[in-house]
Amino acid sequence: MKILPKFLFAAVLFLGAVHGLVIEPVGGLDNVEPTGHNETAFGGCTRWYMTPGTHPLDMDFLAECQTEDGSYLKSRQYLGQCIANVDGYLIMQDNGWFGNSCGDCWLSPDPKGKLGMFTWLHCSCYDGEKWGDTYINLDGIISNLHGMLSCLGHVAVPA
Repeated sequence: MKILPKFLFAAVLFLGAVHGLVIEPVGGLDNVEPTGHNETAFGGCTRWYMTPGTHPLDMDFLAECQTEDGSYLKSRQYLGQCIANVDGYLIMQDNGWFGNSCGDCWLSPDPKGKLGMFTWLHCSCYDGEKWGDTYINLDGIISNLHGMLSCLGHVAVPA
């Protein structure tokens, strides 16, 4: 009988993760209108958006960041390398891989109603008993390192 609760818990986590996967738009990612297309954040980055994760159950964050010579590079940061779900809350954590227990993620302005850029990551995360909404400001986690996205020492890959 002890196996059944463990199986049910694993099934709930799996279904929640699958439920939260982002589907690539029809026509591919070239048709995605970046969220930050007229804004600058993350230490000189613009045109940011999220896509399904390159790593299983993860989300990728893409942006064009300015280099020292003024040109822009496009890079892809694996958000799971710098964000975790702890008891249903998104927190900054090295190799947190929040995608294992969160889904339905999107970018938005400040959830407290202040005007702002779409730098807040919102997700539905599992706290061990139920799913709930949580959010974190990516502008305090992701930065521009010589034209490449970076978080907690993890440098993004070219996109």
